[in-house]
Amino acid sequence: MTVVAIENAAEGRLHQLGLSSDLLVRALLRADAEAKLTTGLEPPTAEGTTRYAKTVRYVREELVPLNWGFDNSKHFCRTIHPSGAFSIVTSSGDVFTGVDIPGMKPSTKYPKGDLTSLAVKQNADQGVLDLGPDYAVNPVDLKNTWFLLQRVTDETIYAELSLPTAIANGLIIDWGERILLPQISRQDPLPTVTVEEPPSGGDAYNVEVALR
Repeated sequence: MTVVAIENAAEGRLHQLGLSSDLLVRALLRADAEAKLTTGLEPPTAEGTTRYAKTVRYVREELVPLNWGFDNSKHFCRTIHPSGAFSIVTSSGDVFTGVDIPGMKPSTKYPKGDLTSLAVKQNADQGVLDLGPDYAVNPVDLKNTWFLLQRVTDETIYAELSLPTAIANGLIIDWGERILLPQISRQDPLPTVTVEEPPSGGDAYNVEVALR
């Protein structure tokens, strides 16, 4: 049975994970601003690829200063809680993403690869898949992998942070827990973001990013 948290319950659950809806919404809006810069003259995948890459970046800009880590092994781009107990990846979702409709559950929009399958099966405690030496990842590293799913329409971003527990033919089809974010208007003013980034040496410094 999937546990679905909305509104106050969702905010409380995010707080338990060291997150907030404001933090995630801010990252999603900043990535959306970058995706809007594509014009249609780029390759057809440009908008989606830009949105994915910038969502990963801006989530990390929010969390790395809070002692979260990250790992890009085998292009499975995880942002990892300071305890190492769980991580977050990002993906596009289908039409049921970010909404609570009885009897319906979201899925990833496109099929995923072997590492996603491994992570989902670890979430479900179904044991470790042997994918060979090319995917020699410590199975503990992939357990409790949450997905920041987003679906974008002309006016709105629908999003949720959810824990997958079943996958079939590369598509995630079931979830142990879903935390729904507020619906995000794509017309909202972009935030001014203060990001603390630890440089390669010395003390951390503040970077203020004003977005227009």
